[in-house]
Amino acid sequence: MKTAFIISFVLFTLVFAVGPSQVLLIEPVQQVVNDGDIVDAGLIGPGQTLSVMISSKVDTGGKYGQGGNWKNLRVENLPLGWQSTFSEYGQNLKVNIKAPADAKEGKYTLTISANDPNDVEQIGGRVVFYVNVEVKNDVIYMVVYPNTVTVQPGSPGRFTVRLTNPSSASDLFTVEGQGITGWKFKKDVYVPARGTATIFYEVVNNDEKVVPITLTAVSKSSSLIHTEKTATLITKSNPLLDIASIKYGLLLYPPAEFLLYSTLYFISSFI
Repeated sequence: MKTAFIISFVLFTLVFAVGPSQVLLIEPVQQVVNDGDIVDAGLIGPGQTLSVMISSKVDTGGKYGQGGNWKNLRVENLPLGWQSTFSEYGQNLKVNIKAPADAKEGKYTLTISANDPNDVEQIGGRVVFYVNVEVKNDVIYMVVYPNTVTVQPGSPGRFTVRLTNPSSASDLFTVEGQGITGWKFKKDVYVPARGTATIFYEVVNNDEKVVPITLTAVSKSSSLIHTEKTATLITKSNPLLDIASIKYGLLLYPPAEFLLYSTLYFISSFI
C-alpha cells in the first residue's frame, strides 16, 4: 500500500511539473496554477471548511537552476464573516477556509497567494490565484433501505442509511430517527468530501403496530445542512419473524423461553 502511494505521488508530480511563477495545486482540485488563474472549487455548505493545499516545490528555474520552494500560502481576502488559517512551512502548504454557519447561498471568490518573500529563491516571489466556491445548503443526500422493515415487538429493526456528500468539504453528520416515543438514539457519521458513507441504524418498538419513521441527517457544521427520509417499521408477533430478526440481538426473555429463543438465534445465524 505504501509503495503504491509513493509511485502514485511520483507520477503525479511528474505529470504536473511546475516552473517559476507557478504552483502545483493539490486540493480542492489537482492542476498547475499560474499567476492570475481562476480555480473552480465546487460546492461547500454553510459552516463547512474548504482546504486549499499546494506543493511547496518548484521543479525548474530558480537561483541555481534546480527550482526552489514556496515559503507560505495565505488568504489575501475573505467575504465578511469567513475565517482562514495561515499555512505552516513544509512539503505541502495548506490553508483552511471556513464559511459562517449562517452563510448565504451564492458564489464567492477567494484570493490566495503563494509566497517566497523577497524572491530569495528566484522562483517568482509571489503567485496570486483566485478560488471560486459556491455555498449551498443542499450538500447532503440520503438513501434509506429497505423502506419497510417487519420485526417482532421488542426486536431491533435495522435500516441501512447511505449518505452522499457532493461538497468539496468533508463533514460530520448526526443521524437520528423520530417516530417512536422515547427513542432518542443518535449516530455520528463522517462523510468525506465528494464521498459516501454507509451505516446501519436500528430502532426498537415494543408494541404491535405500524410506525412511520423519519430519519434525519444534520451537519455538525450548520443546521442549515440537513436532509430526511421516511421509512416504516412494522412490529407484529410471528415465530418466523423471530428467526429473521433475533440475529440482531437477543432479548431478555423469561427463563422458560430462553431455550426456545436460543435455538432461534442459532437458526438465524444461517439466514
